[in-house]
Amino acid sequence: MPYALIPDGYTLKKVTTAQEAAVHSKRRHDDVVAFLSNDGTPALLGGGALLALTPFIIDTFKSALEVENIILTDQQKTNLKKAFEIGLITNPVTGPMVLGKKLIELIKEDK
Repeated sequence: MPYALIPDGYTLKKVTTAQEAAVHSKRRHDDVVAFLSNDGTPALLGGGALLALTPFIIDTFKSALEVENIILTDQQKTNLKKAFEIGLITNPVTGPMVLGKKLIELIKEDK
């Protein structure tokens, strides 16, 4: 029989397999509740999602440029990707938007 730390007074007791599963389930639930009640969780989840979506955002931005008949060179595409990544690091919420607007202005000036 396995041993488990039972939440009722936190005593170490021999438990059955079913009791052990129940203790693990309660601990997991408590961990999820603690994670979700943390003030930093929304920023962490939002930042992670934005970071994961960066390639999609960049491709969408490039497609929007092509619709406007603005063709980027390979160097400009590389710079665009770097700019978005730097924008995400410095300010994950508004960084890419500000950089995107600035890049559009710079590209239109070059034409």
